[in-house]
Amino acid sequence: MNQQIYQELEHEKLTPSPLNPRQNFSGPKFDELVASVKEKGVITPILVRPIGDGKFEIIAGERRFRALSQVSQDNGGMATATIPAMVRDLNDDDAFEVMTIENLQREDLTELEEALSFKAFVERKGGDAIKELSERTGINPAYIRRRTQVLTLPKNVLKAWGDGTLKYGHLEQLMRLNSKKKVLEYFQKVLSWEATVSRLREWINNEAPLLEHAKFDLEKEGCVKCPMNSEVQKSLFGDLSGIEKTHCLNPACFGQKQNNWLTKHWKQTGYYKRFKTNGFRFFNNLSYSDYEGFWDKPPAKCKDCPHLVTLIYPNGETVRERACVGDKSCYNAAMRPARSSDKGESKPKAWHGEYFREKFYWDQIPLALKDTPPNDEKIKRLALAGLVHSNSDLHEWFAQNFTGKPKDDDGDFYFFLSTHEVWKVVESLPIEKVEDALKEASIMVALQTCFGSDTRHFLGTYLGLDLSRDWRLNEEYLNKKTIKEIMALGEQFGIFEDKKAQDFLYEKLLKKRGRFTSCKKKELVQVFLESGVDLAGKVPEEILNTEGGNEA
Repeated sequence: MNQQIYQELEHEKLTPSPLNPRQNFSGPKFDELVASVKEKGVITPILVRPIGDGKFEIIAGERRFRALSQVSQDNGGMATATIPAMVRDLNDDDAFEVMTIENLQREDLTELEEALSFKAFVERKGGDAIKELSERTGINPAYIRRRTQVLTLPKNVLKAWGDGTLKYGHLEQLMRLNSKKKVLEYFQKVLSWEATVSRLREWINNEAPLLEHAKFDLEKEGCVKCPMNSEVQKSLFGDLSGIEKTHCLNPACFGQKQNNWLTKHWKQTGYYKRFKTNGFRFFNNLSYSDYEGFWDKPPAKCKDCPHLVTLIYPNGETVRERACVGDKSCYNAAMRPARSSDKGESKPKAWHGEYFREKFYWDQIPLALKDTPPNDEKIKRLALAGLVHSNSDLHEWFAQNFTGKPKDDDGDFYFFLSTHEVWKVVESLPIEKVEDALKEASIMVALQTCFGSDTRHFLGTYLGLDLSRDWRLNEEYLNKKTIKEIMALGEQFGIFEDKKAQDFLYEKLLKKRGRFTSCKKKELVQVFLESGVDLAGKVPEEILNTEGGNEA
């Protein structure tokens, strides 16, 4: 490269570079720059390169150039306007590198522009471009990879990110989906509901079955290394909090594999051993008019009928133990009580006993408990049994920890606990164990995604937690931030003014005193976490904003 030469260049000789990833030249910060140029002129020279015919291409400083253009237009003196510039003779590759690195060090680059800069650099340089870019900017390679990966999303999604409608966290969640159709479906849902990142994450998580509920061989079916395995995705995307267990993020594929295995091995499953049905149907594929349930054991004539099935969800959860998915007239005939030949009198209606027995309990149980104190052990046992029976994760936890039942041949135990079995176990537990179990179950429910992040905040407040007092800057949080964002936090909270941070910079990191800008990202994280600076009360606004507006 040739040495830089300082010149005052006429405005009309300058032209922006088509390679500049910056697209946004408006907004409050640009207005401030225009006001500054109007008052003081352009103080910091721009960087340009000669391109022939007395023209120069702007490598760094297009915002200053545009601000001067606006001021000159307002003053009617565009033809005579000049701007201070450093002229450097650069070839296309060198100019591109300088432009990219300079832009990435600017605070006002939008997230989309930053990602486009990463992509352009990687595509142009190839090979070890990400490693090189990381070393030259101090930006984590994983951060660069993830930001370029989201650029594969549909253009309207990226546009919404660029104009601030979506947060980056929304894009990471959308990347978990396996089709453009699904991405657009959830994108529209986010727009319609103005959904936060946490809400979108919950929607996607709730659609994804747990891999531990698979009946088929995960290794044989390629699920262990599949990109739709949430454990695999954790290595690709940063914000998958809320997924504590391993999920399949392609429900259709999971359901097909589950269907194939159950069809082939039905008579070896626990369902068959317990319910003696002749097959299954996935409940989510049926409407209410597609089946009729059996409240008691089916009539003998239904025993060998292929339409006698168990209704389950693809994750294996039982919905109806025995149901008929055949012709309604056949079902009605099978359920119609036989007539007695004795003077034409019919037998008692089969459903009368259960109906009036149930009606009695519906009326009398509330009365029996009306005067029972809330902390009575009866209430505690009812609460535990109700929680366990109504929550699939708790049901599984309860089966593993309180029944002592071994796994069945297909490795299952959770789905073979009836309501009666749950109650018998709860009834037999010492009250101390009931109380401990009720406490643990309540905590588990509070941490489930279905509880909701907004409600969880109010719960934390109720329990005496205070984000402004108890939250601390930590390694995971800082690693998700860019150098610019960490520097901004350091300035905001006075970290860099603290003597402990200044001594750490000089003595441990061997940097010049006060030169925090010379630190790489890893070193800045060390300053925050290892220098001994008191981090109490230094809580970013996005953490305190419980409305979710700053999620990313």
